[in-house]
Parts: sequence; structure tokens; C-alpha cells
Amino acid sequence: MATELKSTTEDVSLTRFYGGSRGTCVQVTTTYTADPADFFKHISLTREEAATVAADLMRFAAGEEEEYFG
Repeated sequence: MATELKSTTEDVSLTRFYGGSRGTCVQVTTTYTADPADFFKHISLTREEAATVAADLMRFAAGEEEEYFG
């Protein structure tokens, strides 16, 4: 069973769901208008992955991101 979560970001929705062996996950969905055939884009993250992505995004928001040359 999936549950919609509150998002304060325009055009972004959050859905919590059971990811089987991955445990509880969140799907982040945003509208994507460049290609009408592919109107929505999403990623699915475990709680641990969500925490690390959130930390990366907070660094970006604060202007403290690091470039990666891999």
C-alpha cells in the first residue's frame, strides 16, 4: 500500500511505499515537460539513500557542493 506524503515543493510529489527487501521507500515524482511522451520523472529511494541525497542537496542549496571528476 502506498501513501502520499506532504511536499512543500511545487510540481514534486512524494509517495511512501513498501519496497520488498529494500524496506520502506519513497518515490519522488516531478513533472517533466520536455517530452510529452515522458511526462513524469521519478526516483525511488530507501530511507538511507534519501538521507544521503538530502545531505547532498543541502550542500548544494548552501553553495557548498563539491565537483566530482570521476
